[in-house]
Amino acid sequence: MSTGLKNALGSYARATTKVREVVDAVIDKQSFVELNAFIGGTNELGEYKGEGVYCGLATIDDRDVAVLAINPEVFSGGVSGRGAKKIADLVKRACNAGLPLVSFIDSSGARVLDGVDALDGYDAILSAYGKAYGNVPVITAVTGKCYGMFTYVSGFSDLFIAVDKAKISTSAPLIISGESGKDVSGADVHYKTSGAVTNIVKNVAELRTVITQALECMCDVVGDTEDDPNRVCDNLSDASSVKDVLACAFDEGSVLELRGGIASEAITAFAKLNGVTVAVVGAEGKLTARGAAKITDFLNTADNAGVPVVNLVACTGTVADAKEETGDLIRNVSDLIYTYNNMDVVKVTLVCGKTAGSGYTIFASKSACDYVIAWENAAISPMESKAAAYMLYGKEIAAASDKAAAEKKFEDVYADANSSMEAAEKGYVDMVINPAHSRQYLIASMQAMIKR
Repeated sequence: MSTGLKNALGSYARATTKVREVVDAVIDKQSFVELNAFIGGTNELGEYKGEGVYCGLATIDDRDVAVLAINPEVFSGGVSGRGAKKIADLVKRACNAGLPLVSFIDSSGARVLDGVDALDGYDAILSAYGKAYGNVPVITAVTGKCYGMFTYVSGFSDLFIAVDKAKISTSAPLIISGESGKDVSGADVHYKTSGAVTNIVKNVAELRTVITQALECMCDVVGDTEDDPNRVCDNLSDASSVKDVLACAFDEGSVLELRGGIASEAITAFAKLNGVTVAVVGAEGKLTARGAAKITDFLNTADNAGVPVVNLVACTGTVADAKEETGDLIRNVSDLIYTYNNMDVVKVTLVCGKTAGSGYTIFASKSACDYVIAWENAAISPMESKAAAYMLYGKEIAAASDKAAAEKKFEDVYADANSSMEAAEKGYVDMVINPAHSRQYLIASMQAMIKR
């Protein structure tokens, strides 16, 4: 080895120590093959080999992936024009080879000294990610800072994960905090408020676990499981929530929830049924605009991966709220309906509670789903029982000496007339079951639909 090459390798290794530690903690040991290591340029502050971008091919849990990482030790992770080209080239390589793309971001934004070259570079980055999304699994992890236009990669990522101490901001955080009076760049804010972050992890060890599980779900639609497909869910009953069903009916240890910090009425998670990966959409109570957008984002990821969908439904329609009505509710729910009806994957629904109005139409109608199961005491109706009772029997309730008892009586009358069995007799439900048998029927229906 020549002295020049030896010195260059030593200098480059020292300059990439921190970013190598992050990448090595997630990928399989000694699996990394670096690409374009010595691309670089010079400016007033010196010469930087690699342009602060560490990228190549590797394996994660023996699965081939393309990996890129922004090096925070080079201009605080500032992205140059050359660095952007290096990133875009790696993303294109991932698409051409059909490899999942895993990115680690710790960047303060564009490298100012590069001027318009850096701006043009961002266009190359965003264009490449936009083309990758939908063609290969795209997983992005913010391990430090994510400032500037790199934040928009979140919209082109199936998972946008953040370490809990990460900072995410479209502009300099001081500028935004000066305008708002508070720091809104924390990872927790974008997990619980903006919804840009799908998952928060405490450290890189937990990051590897989440990435490994996500890759398994998106790349291995059919796998193995040790969980008994005939296991009875004795703890499920008419009073069980959608989350109870998610915890009990699916393969043990297989659930990976996304965007759990926002819109609690909407649950989105990958899980497995007898080894088959499914995208679980849970809808409980009243659907909000944020909940509809959350589900739509997840359905796009499921459709991209070719993963079948399981709906767990106890939804009584959309919220009746003036702010929501004049905000994004109508548009977001419309987008959700369009997405559901234009997916090319199998969709199975379990009605596990009171389902009414648009809650039925969106998530449980036979026109949108391939197979519909309902618990024996679930209800499917045009309106909620209480609202219907007052609409149909308002005069009788008002005239009753015990209004509460009358209200309850007419609610029950309406519910009985709109039971799951009534819906099954009219052909709107394929099977009515006991809650304890949810796992067996979900597995059987999913396998039957996939084989068809």
